[in-house]
Amino acid sequence: MALSIQAADASHSSDWAFKRLFKLESECRSSTLAAQVQAVGQFPKLFDQFPFPTLVGSAFLKLGDLFCNSPNSLRYHIARVFAASQHHLLHTAYADELLRRVLVVLYSNDPIARVLALRLIGNASAVFAKFPEAQHGVLLRYQSTHPLEVAAAVHATESLLKYSPGFQSVVWETVIARAGDTSVPDSVRAQLICSLRHAAPNLQLSMLLYDHCCFWVEQPRSAIAVKEAALTSWKAVIQPHNELRHIDAQRISRFILHELRSTRCAALALLGTWRPKQGDVAMEADDIKERLVKFIESQLHPPTAGSFDFYCTRLATISLARMEASYTTEAVSQSWAFAEFLANSALQAFSGLSSMASPGTDGRELPTNTLLHDLVYAVMLVVNTASVLRRSEVLLAATATVVNSWRAISSTVGRADNRRHVKRFIETTWAWCTRAGTLHTLSASLEALLDTANCHVFDAIIAIAMRDKLSDPLIARCNQQIESYVGAVSSCATNELSRNAFWNSIAILLAYHLQPHAKPNQPRPTAIPVSAVVKWCVDAAAQDDDVDSSEQHYSSDGPPAHACQTIIYLLAASGNWKALGLLIKTLPSHKFSAEFQEWFDAMSLLAEAEDSLDNADQFLTLIDSALAILHVLDRQQSRHTFQIFVVLIRKELVSLLGDRGNHRAVHPAHPSSALFARLQAKRTHGLIAQVNYVLDAYLSIDPITRSWLEGVLATLNSVDVGHISASVAPPLFTPGPSFFSMPPNPVIDIQTRPNLEAGEAAVVAASGSQLHAIVEGFLQFSKHKLPVSLRGVRVALWLSQRSKQGSDRDLPGCASYNLVARSANSRSSADPACAGDASASGYDDCWNAALAFDAVLDGNYFSCPCAITMPQLASVCSHYDATVSAHIHVSCALIDSAGRAWWVGPHSSYPLAISTTAR
Repeated sequence: MALSIQAADASHSSDWAFKRLFKLESECRSSTLAAQVQAVGQFPKLFDQFPFPTLVGSAFLKLGDLFCNSPNSLRYHIARVFAASQHHLLHTAYADELLRRVLVVLYSNDPIARVLALRLIGNASAVFAKFPEAQHGVLLRYQSTHPLEVAAAVHATESLLKYSPGFQSVVWETVIARAGDTSVPDSVRAQLICSLRHAAPNLQLSMLLYDHCCFWVEQPRSAIAVKEAALTSWKAVIQPHNELRHIDAQRISRFILHELRSTRCAALALLGTWRPKQGDVAMEADDIKERLVKFIESQLHPPTAGSFDFYCTRLATISLARMEASYTTEAVSQSWAFAEFLANSALQAFSGLSSMASPGTDGRELPTNTLLHDLVYAVMLVVNTASVLRRSEVLLAATATVVNSWRAISSTVGRADNRRHVKRFIETTWAWCTRAGTLHTLSASLEALLDTANCHVFDAIIAIAMRDKLSDPLIARCNQQIESYVGAVSSCATNELSRNAFWNSIAILLAYHLQPHAKPNQPRPTAIPVSAVVKWCVDAAAQDDDVDSSEQHYSSDGPPAHACQTIIYLLAASGNWKALGLLIKTLPSHKFSAEFQEWFDAMSLLAEAEDSLDNADQFLTLIDSALAILHVLDRQQSRHTFQIFVVLIRKELVSLLGDRGNHRAVHPAHPSSALFARLQAKRTHGLIAQVNYVLDAYLSIDPITRSWLEGVLATLNSVDVGHISASVAPPLFTPGPSFFSMPPNPVIDIQTRPNLEAGEAAVVAASGSQLHAIVEGFLQFSKHKLPVSLRGVRVALWLSQRSKQGSDRDLPGCASYNLVARSANSRSSADPACAGDASASGYDDCWNAALAFDAVLDGNYFSCPCAITMPQLASVCSHYDATVSAHIHVSCALIDSAGRAWWVGPHSSYPLAISTTAR
């Protein structure tokens, strides 16, 4: 049996893929060149749609045959196919045969054909690099007098060196000789010199290249393209054992003021690797410093608008800072003055635009990202310069610049495409202030950001509050902001800024008390923010009789759009369900879509259920109503499966522990007590299996939700089934952000080969024999980054007398199958026949005993050979001719770099007939 997945837009089997390959092959042999080119261009799409190793290997061999017997115009397009499908070349097992076909063209008499063959070898270097024939063929082409052929040999060499570093020592002498030959065109010499940068890992060759680069830069007859290439390769070989010398830094600094930007960039990048020492000659160092200062001043006051080069200015400023940090005793640093001037200019330009806000708004959306990016780059230059200088006054000034940039960004309305940029900038600068020892200054400045309406700044502050320790003055300021706003609301003396500060302070305090230092499953000390939310909700509910007045109250005093959802999940994560329920009821739900209205109703019922936890009947009634709404939303493709699973676990946990507390022991012991104990043990084990399934099936569960689920496991494992009347309190229900947004999971699409679903009749297997299978599959990743690194796939295989019951939304059914898959005996996919040794000897013992087979994940594809032994029917059947109906169950898991299995599915079952007469 084999499983294979297909792309989302392909519903055909592997048979259709091979038919498509044969059709493309026939079109490639058309008499019309246009038809051949069109057919060749469709191969990359075929590889992406069906990356089966057999198909890929066969297709590349066919392209290799076509490359040998085609005109150069078609060979060009074939080489482009190899370039577009490099990642699929690793699937072919016939690289040697493919190389033989390419070498036939490489040794032909046509120089253009040889150029195309070299290009193809470079594009296929992932599989050709290990063959000496390919290396020798490329090396011979350096003797050519055709410039295109030499350039193609350089391209092939660079590609081969990525996968075969040892090739550098073979080609070294040839490349050095050609690079130093002035009769070779300058463009070819530049390519040759650039290819030498791969010699950096070799100690001896890197030291030789240092001297050669110095010679090429100083050689008067060298063209500027050659000098740029020498500067680039020179930078690549600068290492601790091969540092840039002071005299060489003096030579390189002459190119700082060159008229070509590429030359300036190469020189400044190389000069940035120089680490000045106290013993360097001061006069020559002053020459370098003078050139750097002159260049920076020319950039800060450009002759024409738009000619400012930030990249080169950054390199020059940091190089100047390193020189000043080494042996300059001046009180005022020129590098810091330049960086500060640049940051102030960017801040002034950014603030000038944000001040153009229209009346009644907090800020204005930036029409482009240019000003924001300029501000971020300039502030980061200030941070880098201060890190190099390491002066206390400079560090404090840099922190002040960071604070001012935060305030400027927070005064604008965030664009959707700026979210990651702004959040990373704030978190990076916060981490820098932590390392620089100026965190107290930055933490105190957060008080000025409490009234921000920028959702990106708000999200970054909440992330910091949940991870790092905030200063006590900031916490006190948040409490003061809440208390003052509550008093201002009663006197109607509020405004937009105080409203933002009020709700932002509530979110910061809720997030801060969710840090890991708090004890799990214990109420957090959030009395002030929670009581403020409750009071506001009560005041809003008092105006329900007047709809207009209620909406006006919400629009003027309610949580702003950027903080509403965050406050909802923070209240849930801290276990304050009463405040959460009141807040949801006060939201203007009639302004939302029907789907959101139903979701708000479900969350309101869930909050009421948690608030009535002491009344078991009322709790179960409310939570069943919430589940009914969530099931309806889930059937509408709203992705609420994870939320349903968590609520089901919560319901069963409360019911299980409540039944234990309500049971009264009878003396002497009554038979009903033993029956009740068995039922309780079965329910406990079933709930443990359900929790384990949820923990194993979702990779991206947030730490808060995962901590609650692990707390449920700890509670269930500590239950003493023997003392069924002992009262155990359920842990506080504290779900995190994953509860409100479905955690993204990779999707594994699978198909069997031989296809078990190919016909109406079940596959027939002989009694006592081994059924061999290959499980193939593809992974479809979501756009969200996974928290783990994946390295392989595990396939669990077992026989059962029943088919798969229920759907993927059936938590008890999924948990029962997951329990079998998790207990599978591991087997190697390299030797699937050994699986038969582990099969149970008895007929009754062979069912629901899984075997696990691991396979390496190759990109998004895997192929896993499997084998499973059929039971012996002779032990249960008295006659020879006997057939038993069974089902093969298959479940898939992803293996991360730590070796943990994540059973994300899918789980499938296929009918199987086991017969004593099968052949």
